[in-house]
Amino acid sequence: MLNSLQLRGTPAFGSEGDTTIGPLTPVTFIFGPNGSGKTTISRAFADPGRFPGTEIVWSPQTDAHDIKVYNRDYVTNTLKQAANLPGVFTLGETNGNLRAEIDELTTPSGIISTTKKRLGQSRDDLAKKQAEIEAARDTLKDAAWSKRTEVPSGLQQMFVGFSNNKEKLLNRLLQAATENKSTAEDFDALETEATAVLDERAVQIAEIPLGRHIRLENEPGFFLLATPIVGSTDVHLAPLIQQLQNADWVEHGRHYLDRAADVCPFCQQRVPADLIEQLDAYFDRRYAQQIEQLKGLQRHARSWVDAWQIYFDDVLGQPRVADHLNVERFHAARLELEQALEQMALALATKLSGPSAIVTTAYPAAEVDAVNTLVVEANASIRTFNQRLQNRATAKKALLDRCWISFAHITLGTEVAHLEGAMPSLVKGKEGLETKIALQESTLQAKEARLRELQAKITSSQPIITTINSLLKSVGFHSFWLKPSTAVKDGYSLVRENGEIASETLSEGEQTFITFLYFAQSLLGTPQESNERNELVAVIDDPISSLDSEVLYSVSTLVRRIVADIAGGKGRVRQLILLTHNAYFHKEVTYKAQGEKNSGWQYGIVRKRSDQPSEFSLNKKNPIQTAYASLWAEVKQSSQDPSASAGSLQNILRRILETYFKVLGGVDNTAIIEKFEGEDQTICRALFSWINAGSHAIFDDLDYSPTATTTEMNLRVFRRIFKEQNQEGHYLMMMGLSTEASKTEEETQDVPEAA
Repeated sequence: MLNSLQLRGTPAFGSEGDTTIGPLTPVTFIFGPNGSGKTTISRAFADPGRFPGTEIVWSPQTDAHDIKVYNRDYVTNTLKQAANLPGVFTLGETNGNLRAEIDELTTPSGIISTTKKRLGQSRDDLAKKQAEIEAARDTLKDAAWSKRTEVPSGLQQMFVGFSNNKEKLLNRLLQAATENKSTAEDFDALETEATAVLDERAVQIAEIPLGRHIRLENEPGFFLLATPIVGSTDVHLAPLIQQLQNADWVEHGRHYLDRAADVCPFCQQRVPADLIEQLDAYFDRRYAQQIEQLKGLQRHARSWVDAWQIYFDDVLGQPRVADHLNVERFHAARLELEQALEQMALALATKLSGPSAIVTTAYPAAEVDAVNTLVVEANASIRTFNQRLQNRATAKKALLDRCWISFAHITLGTEVAHLEGAMPSLVKGKEGLETKIALQESTLQAKEARLRELQAKITSSQPIITTINSLLKSVGFHSFWLKPSTAVKDGYSLVRENGEIASETLSEGEQTFITFLYFAQSLLGTPQESNERNELVAVIDDPISSLDSEVLYSVSTLVRRIVADIAGGKGRVRQLILLTHNAYFHKEVTYKAQGEKNSGWQYGIVRKRSDQPSEFSLNKKNPIQTAYASLWAEVKQSSQDPSASAGSLQNILRRILETYFKVLGGVDNTAIIEKFEGEDQTICRALFSWINAGSHAIFDDLDYSPTATTTEMNLRVFRRIFKEQNQEGHYLMMMGLSTEASKTEEETQDVPEAA
């Protein structure tokens, strides 16, 4: 059944808030004055897309029916094709076997209806199974969405194009989850690789040169480290120096003797005249050359130390070297090498301070090799980096693919495993239901095709022509009728007596009646299009405009027949929504004979309010009993909520006064008016002026005319008119007020005394 129609921002209900018409029962009668929005409601049923935000909601969704709408638009569109109206087909007379087979297919408990219900249930089951699948997917989707931040910043580029779409992110994740779990890599390693592939500003890096190996043992003078350097043995002082082994002490003393003026710097005795010659002869040219060789060796060693310091600083100062060089290990290797070089320099200094001593040292080749090993490793990484730069596009895709694999199997390993465990049974159930639905759809299509085949054999439009023409004659329309169309197979033409097409020359009443008859018969006709459903929802908006009582009765009879068929499960119409402004017609179609049930009926009211959107409400009881009672109901509604007053309140008050005081008779309007003063007198005079103007035709055709006079003032004057005529008892009765409640209400109002 149709559940509800939501109208948002339509001309009937303003642009603020949502108005829901529903849920609707099999039969819904909606009453409202002209201009309250009834036609807008019918148009929304006909075409929800015409009003932004409007939708039709079916409950259940699988029970959706075709909707046929009768309103002013239908009248206009039908008369445009008066020369060639499409045929409305009904079953003609034929053999009983065909009719029995059609009944077997089309009755509410028939094959087509039963198959549709089973198909609907299967689709519901499929929707539930799909919901279970989506719930499982949503769990992984939400986890993936929240754990994106766990991916290192250098790899966040993997989410480009996925950050604004959870579903797209999930699909990419599931694709990665199909890859071998063993290929998942640590994100730290991937982030290092990303510096070449993902950074568009990255440029190639020069390889680091190796540290120089300088062999100290190959340098001149290295052998002197292991050789005592002493003076000449030919000097007579030589035996004494060798005996005392103080050649180094004597060599240092020579420098003091040169400045001591022939006095020994130690014993302060005058030295022999040839002592200096003896010492010079002892520390001869060979000794001096050897000392110079040692000093040269020391200078070479110092230059090596300085060169290594510059080398270390250059390596560590190279841009982005830390991305490839193990800096921590490099610092440790540097420290070891610097300590070894320091020991070498100390050995050389010791030898020079005591040339006769024997010292041992060697160039720290192992320490240099340790440094260069780290450099070789860094250069291998740099070469890989540079190669990736040369083929960045391919390398980038490969890297991002590997990032997704790690994201799926490492970051989201638990969640992915849970989905993979649950999904097989869910997918199997879904596929089984899809197979079942396909079979049911195939069966339904075959049965509907068979129904069209049977209907093609026995359908005819002539019974419709006969029926409509008989109805026209029964209510006095003899100047136009239907005849078979010459242009449309099994179609009709609406013609006058002289054969001309009757469309432009029809009165409003004639247009309303003939188009409604055509509409009513179309509800009985069988579906002719493959996509047309057999079940219908009929929406009828004011089918009695400008019709006299006899025609009105005929229309109400047709409507009541539709209502009866719905209750009995006959025909194609499963649901009716009737909208009208005419209280008498409303009373006719909602009349219940004694013992007649009206289960599935409900009643709607559309009220238009002054300078506000209309309001809609549904009731189980009929709120429209008589025209006079309905007028009082509007007054009572306005009294209880002045802000929601009907825009036509003044006209309603005028009609009540006219009706009631005509019954009393002998009412002196002038005398009543004179009992009021000021603005109240103006309002009273206006009410009676409207009465005398007689600006209405049929009483029950409620024609509302809004004014600018405030609701509270009109209601106050209206009540005083009854009070001044000693008819307040009638007022209280119609307003549903007791005498005590009336006194309390009067005490709370500022009502002026009668003049």
